[in-house]
Amino acid sequence: MKQLISIVIFSFFTSINIYSQHSEFGFFVGFSNYHGDLTPKNMEVSSYAPSFGAFGRYNFNGHIAAKVHFYKGILQGSDYKSQITKGERARNLSFKTDIYELGAQLEYNFLDFKLKINHHITTPYIFAGVAGFYYNPQAEINGQWFDLQPLATEGQGLEGSNIEPYQQTSIAIPMGFGIKFNINHLANIGLEFGMRKTFTDYIDDVSTTYPDLNILAMEHGDFAAALSYRVPEYNPSALSNPKGTNRGDPTNNDWYFFGGVTISVNIGNASEFK
Repeated sequence: MKQLISIVIFSFFTSINIYSQHSEFGFFVGFSNYHGDLTPKNMEVSSYAPSFGAFGRYNFNGHIAAKVHFYKGILQGSDYKSQITKGERARNLSFKTDIYELGAQLEYNFLDFKLKINHHITTPYIFAGVAGFYYNPQAEINGQWFDLQPLATEGQGLEGSNIEPYQQTSIAIPMGFGIKFNINHLANIGLEFGMRKTFTDYIDDVSTTYPDLNILAMEHGDFAAALSYRVPEYNPSALSNPKGTNRGDPTNNDWYFFGGVTISVNIGNASEFK
């Protein structure tokens, strides 16, 4: 899968070089973050993680550009110490996932970003587009990490449940802003921050209600039930089977974010940038 994505991106960059003289190839390095059921506040400090990627940009003119990118980051969250609604103790749930995003977007430069020899240009810009992403939420218990999606932690696919297993690929709408500066006619550097509106509530494996733990344990094992309902880890007098009680909030889908530094080189002959 990763090799196929690399081939597609390389082919795109190659075609840009052949058919366009006003294009860029670059790299991104920065951070990723997430907002969902396990982060009661936006952009929690404990959820920051490194991210990186590559991109190609085609400049139609000084104001309009199109960009294709592949970013990889880490999303994570925990409500171990948090308070949730009505003063209840934390659910003690946590997750971590690598996220792989392939997307395309249009950018609008507020200033005329037209490259010229011996002339530096800086412009703020905004962008919006569409992306596809892959995720695989995991959680740790007793020193071991487990993939959560196959464990049906909210009863997906279990006997008597009307919830289907969630997909691990989904669509997102990237949107954000940045600022870029051409160091010279050969290279550019920038800062960019983008949020992603998604159409899934399962990036963190938390969305609806607790399943019947007895059925879950029979079909997927005791460790699946333990990963679904973790309150007994700190409260031995907790319910033995919280079937049907709230585990998450299905009315709000998850969001994630990328922010960081972009560095790119301009593809074309220096004599063309006049």
